[in-house]
Amino acid sequence: MGASMSKSSRSNKETVYETVARLRASREQPKSIASHQPTHSGKSKLQPNTQVKQKVSKNSKAIRASDRKTAMDDIIKQLLLGGLTQGQALRTLRVNILGLKQDVFAKLVDVSRKTLSDIENDRGSYNTEVLNKVFKPFGMKTGVIPSSPSLLISLLNSNETE
Repeated sequence: MGASMSKSSRSNKETVYETVARLRASREQPKSIASHQPTHSGKSKLQPNTQVKQKVSKNSKAIRASDRKTAMDDIIKQLLLGGLTQGQALRTLRVNILGLKQDVFAKLVDVSRKTLSDIENDRGSYNTEVLNKVFKPFGMKTGVIPSSPSLLISLLNSNETE
């Protein structure tokens, strides 16, 4: 068969990147719902095409596409320097960058919603396979880094000067 398999001969399952792209596209288009508007007779009349944007939670802030990279870099930097735990970073990335609810994101990365919740709340001890699954949509994977933030900064700065 070779590396150039046709799309029809591949599995019908979406890749992570295709799913994220599809969800982002649907998120950017406000959903149209019908709303009830009272008429002069006091009865409700359906008014279609009222625009409503669904939020992940009441605490989430919408980030413009142009600001996503900067926000993601800031979250990763905080994680590396110890300002955020893995769970806090994952929750922030999921909500602020992708705008996905836990159950949708859990299906996307093929873990249970409970596992995702436990990771985000820094409960339990998960192996690298599970952690790599949940961080993959953000282009990240688990690895070994210096435990001292000052050593990490020193290493990163020394690479910039070379």
